[in-house]
Amino acid sequence: MAEMDMGLAPRGNKNGGKKRRHKKQSIVSALIPCKGDSGGEIIRKTVFLLALLVLIVAVVLIAAYYLRYARLDSNVSTGSNGEPLGATDAFIVDLKNKTPTKEQIQQLPQGTINEEYASLYHENNDFIGWLNVPGTNIDYPVMQTENNNDYLHTNFQKEYAFEGTLFADYRGKIGPDEMPHNTVIYGHNMRYKYQFSALMNYKWNEEFMRNSPIIDFNTLYRNNKYKIISVFITNILPEHGEVFDYTGKTYFTNQTEFFDFVLECEDRSYYDMGVDVKYGDEFLTLSTCDKDTSMDLRLVVVARKVRPDENPEVDSSRIIRKDSVKYFDVYYEIYGQLWKGRTWDVSLVEGMEEYIRENGLEDDPEDYE
Repeated sequence: MAEMDMGLAPRGNKNGGKKRRHKKQSIVSALIPCKGDSGGEIIRKTVFLLALLVLIVAVVLIAAYYLRYARLDSNVSTGSNGEPLGATDAFIVDLKNKTPTKEQIQQLPQGTINEEYASLYHENNDFIGWLNVPGTNIDYPVMQTENNNDYLHTNFQKEYAFEGTLFADYRGKIGPDEMPHNTVIYGHNMRYKYQFSALMNYKWNEEFMRNSPIIDFNTLYRNNKYKIISVFITNILPEHGEVFDYTGKTYFTNQTEFFDFVLECEDRSYYDMGVDVKYGDEFLTLSTCDKDTSMDLRLVVVARKVRPDENPEVDSSRIIRKDSVKYFDVYYEIYGQLWKGRTWDVSLVEGMEEYIRENGLEDDPEDYE
């Protein structure tokens, strides 16, 4: 009955019951329209091929969806106690937890308040502080030198390591009496849970954002908490569209530079975080590669330093995922998503409404309807 299942004629004919030999039809000719097919056969095959194509696309999309979230989940995998599993080198963890000697404490730079870091500083004088993103395995030492190359592919022990070490931009000096207006920290987006890979959770997972809106960055000289105000992706190649030079803004010389930086961060953000900002606030910017496309993009998380005597908590109920996000030319061309106007609450930035109005930067969503 196989021939009938494939739509061929039954065996035998009306001429004396003699059996006629039929040339076996190949799978290809049975599925693809061929010369000599009837109109009905062509329609049947065409419909089948279209259905097969739809099925293949659906399978690919579903697989990509689950693979993406499986990867995100691996970035915050937890142990038996429910806490995120660490990815920091055991040697570094031992140094951090080791009780420093009196000699090591004496070797710390003048103005140091965090004497518990003495063993780390003794091991490597490039050590400047410790970064922790609660709810993730981002729990690493941060280095700073006179350039942005030394720790790209060098570990804490100053040995070659492709994954490198987190480091602060050299242009924003961190010292006992100084802190840049915007501290930029770089880290590779390594798969398998290392370095800044867990930041990808902020891009797609709104619930993750609600649970982890605070970043801790304690330097040798002070302890700092930061409230996230923006998560965005941006291009670094001019041929792909306008480039937002977020790494070049380590110091703001005037209010205009400050407002320009904040406006770009908020317009590009996936979220309206409901966190207020005012001129004079300090920022922490975490920068890594975005791995979701083949383009050379950066994933950026910007947070505002908690002010003295301010409640360090974030009201997670105010966190809203925006439906209008500012991207760049190539992204619009590929994905078809367009800027629909400014939808975040500009009143949260003190003086921003006046700045937008005076500089003709209004961008009402109603203009795009």
